[in-house]
Amino acid sequence: MSAFVALHLAGTLVWVMPDSPLRREAIPWFQYYMMPLALWQSWGMFAPDPVQSTYTLEAEVSDSRGIGRIHEFTKVADLPWWRKMPKFRHPKLAANLLVDEFAAQRVMAARHAVRSLDIEPDAFPVYVRLYYQVSQTPPVGSSESDPMIPKTIHNLAAFQFDSWNEVYRR
Repeated sequence: MSAFVALHLAGTLVWVMPDSPLRREAIPWFQYYMMPLALWQSWGMFAPDPVQSTYTLEAEVSDSRGIGRIHEFTKVADLPWWRKMPKFRHPKLAANLLVDEFAAQRVMAARHAVRSLDIEPDAFPVYVRLYYQVSQTPPVGSSESDPMIPKTIHNLAAFQFDSWNEVYRR
């Protein structure tokens, strides 16, 4: 138990330390523990100018036949409270995919979108475009934003998976 606690604390300390040669060397040792469990932290919400937008992650998937599909990632805010509880860390992944250090998680998200859409093996290669739909946060004192204000699209990444095995076997 002590070894686990020591490793967890070490991983947390490495994760939150400022960018440095030590951090760059140590991060690979802890990323496979911290990332899937969403144990990492981002301090943007405490910044002098906090985030003023809401990001919704989506994927546009096109197969070799020209059929296009949209995969909408989980939107925890839309769920009833009893379904939110086990998924409260999901938005964390979507919110931080823009950061370069999470490039591997972008590939993971693209593969997840293809798997979720259950694309047949004979429809490969597939092309995946990850993007955010960005909407502005409601003004202070208001409880909801204007639904008529158009969302902006921010392209995040694009991938090509040449075979079914490339999506399901890695």
